[in-house]
Amino acid sequence: MSDRSAVAVAWSTDGLTIGYRSPLQLGLRLGDYVAVDGVGDGEPRLAQLLSQRSVERDGRLWVEGSGQLLGHGASGAPFDRSAMAAAGVDLIRGLLGRGGSGLELGHLQRAPELPATIDAKGFNRHTFMCGQSGSGKTYALGGLLEQLVLRTRLPLLVLDPNGDHVGLGRTRPDVEPDLAARYAAAATAVRVLRADPAEGEEALRVRFRDLGTAGAAALLQLDPLDDRREYNALIHTLATGPEQGFASVEAAIESFRTSDDAVLDQIVMRAENLGIDRMSAWAGLSGTPVRAVGDVWRRDQPRALVADTSGFERRRERIMVAVAVLEQLWADRHHRQPLLLVVDEAHDVCPADPANPLERLAVDLFTRIAGEGRKYGIYLLLASQRPDKLPDNVLTQCDNLLLMRVNSAGDRASLADRFAFVPPELVELSATFGLGETLRAGRISPNPQLARTGPRLTPEGGADIPTDWADWAD
Repeated sequence: MSDRSAVAVAWSTDGLTIGYRSPLQLGLRLGDYVAVDGVGDGEPRLAQLLSQRSVERDGRLWVEGSGQLLGHGASGAPFDRSAMAAAGVDLIRGLLGRGGSGLELGHLQRAPELPATIDAKGFNRHTFMCGQSGSGKTYALGGLLEQLVLRTRLPLLVLDPNGDHVGLGRTRPDVEPDLAARYAAAATAVRVLRADPAEGEEALRVRFRDLGTAGAAALLQLDPLDDRREYNALIHTLATGPEQGFASVEAAIESFRTSDDAVLDQIVMRAENLGIDRMSAWAGLSGTPVRAVGDVWRRDQPRALVADTSGFERRRERIMVAVAVLEQLWADRHHRQPLLLVVDEAHDVCPADPANPLERLAVDLFTRIAGEGRKYGIYLLLASQRPDKLPDNVLTQCDNLLLMRVNSAGDRASLADRFAFVPPELVELSATFGLGETLRAGRISPNPQLARTGPRLTPEGGADIPTDWADWAD
């Protein structure tokens, strides 16, 4: 067999994409960057391998597949049997290192010497981050939020159900001093509101009127038809109540109780039976002068606001906070002020199968923002362990994918179906990812990028329970 048959070759019918064949022993892998010789102006062109299969020909094993020529110099002219080899670091750096709005997030899996960079402007589209438990998803999300704080002016509003991002405003002690100083300057206006604040911390609270009529009715589990008398009485009472619908739930219940209206008295009993009057998320409870989360966001305009809902004992309080936030963002949409709404463990407040009126309202609000929010500058970043935990109408509006390890074949198939702009074989590759390894694709990375998460600048709020119980006891 000739020497020529032992080298990798590429060809193209359009000057934009390639087909290729390589001997197995060259070790070219799915997602690798390769140099294709003599294309267009004769200089090597960078390409990425996006599909791959093994075949046997003439008693020898080969890999065949397709790929994409990268960069802006595509000639559009077909070519045949150009030599192909693994790309050098300089060629990769020369192309992927361009651009002025890059966020450095770790390093490339296939070129560890080079930083992995994504386009910050791509976050003007909705983003889905997916990775099973133990994949490093929360750690990676925290690193992304740090870079957005450090290198952009995009305001962040973070719904944090596990308290994982409460350290976003301060750096770790081992961060290099100059970098720590730069981050501290950028993070001056980072605010953290906590469900169960310690002394010196700010409380996370909402007002009754922040929920709107639909939210109040959903919290009370009132159906507009089955409970039409109570629902109608609630509508009229909130519309005519003081302070645009009662600042505190205590004020609302007291007003209902003293109204001598039998229907409103039924609403009071419903609220007490459901424990709504005893929920700790209310602002103004027992006269406590605490500002609501909506006031902090609207009036103080923090650089980033982390709403730590982990201290609420009941899930419906976390959902209630989400509803209040979404209602305000939508009410303020005509201001057209860009912001990124980050929802970690998004299935907690936006489930695929809502089980009660409050969950259904939350899903409706997320669906509305996913479908229409972009034109008002409201962008979503939703993180979850599985795609099927989120409503399809929300997930399919995402134009960016941050994918970490996913072991389930069904989940990978679902992701490949919903995110058709990502080569399905790269989605399938996520089953092999190690801790912190990520596939990034979409507007943030038009060329799919395999990367590994780098070290954090800020402390991670949550962590696994230590496994020192596994140590042998003498």
